[in-house]
Amino acid sequence: MDNLARINKEKIDKFNLDLYLKEKNFQMASAISALRTTNLIQLSFLKEEDNLDKGDYALRLYALLQALFVSIDSLYAIAYALTRSKSFININANPDLRILKYIRNDVVGHPANRVINSDDVAFCILDDNSISKKSFDYYVYTKEETTRKVVLIDDILESYYKEANDLLDNLYEVAKTNKNVTLYEELIDKIITLYMHDTDYKPVLNKLIEEYKKQYPDPKISQHRILWRYNVINKLNQYEAKNNDEKDVVNYCVGIELFKLYELVNNTKYSVSMNKKNPKYISALFRMLNRNPDLVILIDYLKNSDHPLFYSSLCRLYDAAVKNDNKNVCEYLKMIKKAYSSSREELLYGLSLPFRKYIRK
Repeated sequence: MDNLARINKEKIDKFNLDLYLKEKNFQMASAISALRTTNLIQLSFLKEEDNLDKGDYALRLYALLQALFVSIDSLYAIAYALTRSKSFININANPDLRILKYIRNDVVGHPANRVINSDDVAFCILDDNSISKKSFDYYVYTKEETTRKVVLIDDILESYYKEANDLLDNLYEVAKTNKNVTLYEELIDKIITLYMHDTDYKPVLNKLIEEYKKQYPDPKISQHRILWRYNVINKLNQYEAKNNDEKDVVNYCVGIELFKLYELVNNTKYSVSMNKKNPKYISALFRMLNRNPDLVILIDYLKNSDHPLFYSSLCRLYDAAVKNDNKNVCEYLKMIKKAYSSSREELLYGLSLPFRKYIRK
């Protein structure tokens, strides 16, 4: 682990902080400076020390979790400063790092009021006696249950360093070159046109990805939002729909991702209406939510499939659909539950996208 941390420092130091300050590029300068500081905190945590008491361990843990949180935020800042786009980095696709933000908020951020804007507030208690250099435990209390979380610190650190070190290499190469996105823009415009006219867009989409990979040789899918969304689209297209209604849901979800690709490439919102009728299952879901405003709060948890309350919220919504004898909503939610139970992450994300499209009445 010490070696990974020192490699991380070397990669951070390759960026010329003084030059960015001289050029008044304060976004780059502040992000690089923050990474240098957080790396020092992480190295300090890894030092062997004797005679630490509970307070010492708690102090070190708080510092480590906050430092990792700031490190990830700084990597995003560097990527955006260099590319003016969010398309480059997707570090949260790493499962250990994706869950890090929840751990940090549970333990350091909001332990006494974990879930905001909800009737289902969670409370988190750190087990001070469990903290060591290797792991720690904490408990999450909700109305329904008490959950014990065991966090392995080495797993989080190793995942962070591997992702960050690879990403810093890519970012440094981008810093040395200028990229031309004109071709990307032409291709994504054609893809959207083909999709809107129910024509095969896949060959053009594959061409876009081929060109993108030329710009970023040997990219990690987890670090590139364009590649991540392309992977989600592929998983959706591989879904074995049992009827036309399920096919309509899949096509609708693919469309959401294609428009996201457009926004990533052009660094702007897609302002034209999709001009397509919502699938029967999705329309039924939106109508049920409009008629039952007490269920709308669940949507906040269903927008992110890695949210700790995702599955319990999904089950509550499904139970409500059963109670209302809403077969169309039940069938849609069954699609999502099946993806969840089979741990198909990209498919689960893709099929859950309509939750993000719901607008509160």
